[in-house]
Amino acid sequence: MTTDSLRTLYLDYFKTKSHRVFPSDSLVPADDPSLLFTGAGMNQFKPYFLGLKKDLKRAASCQKCLRTADLDRVGKTATHHTFFEMLGNFSFGDYFKEEAIRWGWEFVTKELCLPKENLWVSVYKDDEEAFNLWRSKIGLPENRIVRMDAVDNFWPSPAINRGGSASGGNAEWPNGPCGPCSEIYAGRVPGKGVEIWNLVFTQYYRQSDGRLKDLPQKNIDTGMGLERTAAVLQGVDSNFDTDNFAKLRTELKRLLKQGSKEEKAHENAVMDHIRAIVFSIADGALPSNEGRGYVIRKLVRLASDHLTKAGSDKSGTLAKLVPAVVKIYGKTYPEIADRQKTIVSILENEENSFLEIIRIQVPKFEKDIDLYLSRHPTGGAEWSSALAEILFKNYDTYGLPKDLMTDSLKKRVAQGIKFNKIIDSFDGFIQQQRERSRGGSKISGEIFAKSDLYALTEGIAPTVFLGYETTESRQKIVRIIRNNSVAQEVHEGDEAVLIFEKTPFYAESGGQVGDAGQITSPEFEAEVTDSQYHEKFILHKARVRRGTAKTGLVCALEVNKGRRDDIMKNHTATHLLHSALRKILGDHVKQSGSLVAPDYLRFDFTHFKAVDSEALVKVEELVNEEIQKNRTLSKQEMSKEEAAREGAIAFFGEKYGDRVRVVTIGDFSKELCGGTHLESTGQIGLFKIVSEGSIQAGVRRIQAVTGRAAEAYLKDKKSELEKIKIEFNACGDALELLSSLAKQSEKLKNLKTKLSGLVDEVIKEETLRVLEGAEKVDGVKVLCLELPRADVELIRNNFEYLKKKETRFIALFSAAFEDKIAYAVAASSELVQKGFNSGEVIKEIAVAVKGQGGGRPDFAAGGSKEVSCAPQVLVAGRRIVDARLRSILRV
Repeated sequence: MTTDSLRTLYLDYFKTKSHRVFPSDSLVPADDPSLLFTGAGMNQFKPYFLGLKKDLKRAASCQKCLRTADLDRVGKTATHHTFFEMLGNFSFGDYFKEEAIRWGWEFVTKELCLPKENLWVSVYKDDEEAFNLWRSKIGLPENRIVRMDAVDNFWPSPAINRGGSASGGNAEWPNGPCGPCSEIYAGRVPGKGVEIWNLVFTQYYRQSDGRLKDLPQKNIDTGMGLERTAAVLQGVDSNFDTDNFAKLRTELKRLLKQGSKEEKAHENAVMDHIRAIVFSIADGALPSNEGRGYVIRKLVRLASDHLTKAGSDKSGTLAKLVPAVVKIYGKTYPEIADRQKTIVSILENEENSFLEIIRIQVPKFEKDIDLYLSRHPTGGAEWSSALAEILFKNYDTYGLPKDLMTDSLKKRVAQGIKFNKIIDSFDGFIQQQRERSRGGSKISGEIFAKSDLYALTEGIAPTVFLGYETTESRQKIVRIIRNNSVAQEVHEGDEAVLIFEKTPFYAESGGQVGDAGQITSPEFEAEVTDSQYHEKFILHKARVRRGTAKTGLVCALEVNKGRRDDIMKNHTATHLLHSALRKILGDHVKQSGSLVAPDYLRFDFTHFKAVDSEALVKVEELVNEEIQKNRTLSKQEMSKEEAAREGAIAFFGEKYGDRVRVVTIGDFSKELCGGTHLESTGQIGLFKIVSEGSIQAGVRRIQAVTGRAAEAYLKDKKSELEKIKIEFNACGDALELLSSLAKQSEKLKNLKTKLSGLVDEVIKEETLRVLEGAEKVDGVKVLCLELPRADVELIRNNFEYLKKKETRFIALFSAAFEDKIAYAVAASSELVQKGFNSGEVIKEIAVAVKGQGGGRPDFAAGGSKEVSCAPQVLVAGRRIVDARLRSILRV
């Protein structure tokens, strides 16, 4: 049975058991700040497990999951992955242990036709009910029912101390819903085999004191590993030998050198990581230096390293595997096919960046190790810690893989206790970093992060939105929330959340900000400052200006219409902008974020390079043409399937129900959108792009204004132009202004040339003075020159002057000017031949002064905006230069 067939069979089976089948949730949880990534099928159903939502009893899904806890084992074992698919069926206060056990057994023995004699099960050691169900209802002999302790058969399991009991003990157990498990294993010998199905009987709530309290409803959370089960069905020993992985391995082999030796562990890791990378980027997790992005960047770098070790024919080819992943999984998960070009572009940029780091930093790392060992050949008290710190710096700052560094270290350090101590110390640094990250992160890692709002909205019907048709309505207050609790009334000066049966106020969603406005009645007046969604409830954040608001009062709700109109202009213009970008730049352009406010719009989109001014002009002109055509907008509700057939584009990161709203602008634009829009494009008036720039690899951002804001923007620009014309005595047209500016520029250029000449003479005089009194290190003169108001070009000229005056020298230059500092390092050719590298020195100086820098071995320069660090340039530089000189000269 193929992996794809298994996925379909499972979901179809539970559909016959009255389960509603849900599509996989995003790997990046859209509304759950407690999670870094979606790591289990139950994540999207948390409110139901907690009993906070009650409109669903049974569900099933195949969930994309990403976990990194066992990253070091991926590729080396048969079953460990970072990315995997989890099949699951769930019950929320409906069926419990008997049905879950019966259906699980029925599926694996009848639907999958696995022989009963090749299966055994485990139960939690104290769960007599589950044990008896397997024995009496299913008919398994007792020797095929294995009792296990809490670590193996109680979920969630403790973080440490594998001997802990379920009721507390010394283990660190997560608080929240939990319960015993029962697992189905494929294996002829009880106690040995592959776990393919885990049934979690969520019946308790673990309190902060460790005690277990019965939940008001008992739930079922099951998970069957798609890859593991496919391996069992296909009779292969490893998940990495199943059909989908076999297809991917075929493509991977094309990237390897002819005759490469079998490096299956590295190949496995590449296949695992490329799946994780493709699916994560498709869901919006882009490489960066923090949070989710840090995980993706780490996976890219590990995959690139594994690909090299597997025998890659050429560096930087990881992105060539993306089409293979899309071909295998794109039909089931169309989002990766839709964003294939973007994924390839981002991955190419990221991998090339990493390869450049490897090229530059590995030799530097090895030199640092060699330098330390030359100074401490017999070790010492701080020996292991100091070397581990060098490893950690390169791991944390530059992303050098651990394996690459330890392989290099093995060649330089004797095996045995010394080497092991270094690695242990290095692992300790990593653990400290993880603890710091957890302490400073908003992501809690808790399995359940309960929201008080679920309880606060219990017992009232979801809000009906009236805002597509009207901006005014009379409605009854059904709930008042103040200070995170339900209140019966609020008074003048109080801030509270008001909920009504129906409302014309649009709640923030899809990038569009929430409405503001007024709520009035004879008894009170309140100002609505914002409107937000919680599930299907619209929350009106209000400040009471007069009187007392009480539950049950009927009030007049009035949206600030002028503000709403400006928002609608920007929202409709956003749709026009999206379509115009696709027409001018290409269909690879996809929306990846937006903000629709009353005063401006912000649109983030996928594109591989800066949008040049000519293309921006074309985009702007195309949008304004559609505005001038005064096209009528169509807003229709239809099924998602129908919308897809009509070619409607879905906005990134949005969740859509079975019925969707499609906004169509003639034959120019068709998008799924629940926001408020104009009746025709002519109401926008004017569209003007304000800025365009990069926000991260492969993602650009445009800011624009419309209507009154666009007119005000152009008026301000015209006013600025008039001021410039007066300043430069150019009272005619723009051509006269340009002519005047050209003349002024020529004058400034001549003055700068004269001034540079004078400064250059002063610098040369100062250089000669310092050269005469310069200290020598084994015959090499080391100059430290502070040159106020000099730029890099003047410093470079001075280096050329120095070469004519001295044959063996190292020069450090520091120059502060206004709000920045410049610095440079120069070396004579003899020292460069001996191994001195100015580019490496300048990078170390840059770290000390929070700047940047680089260059050639004989001359390198950098700069920093941290002017307060200027004194550190020569101090840190001299220390670094002395150390490197002594190393190459063996002083």
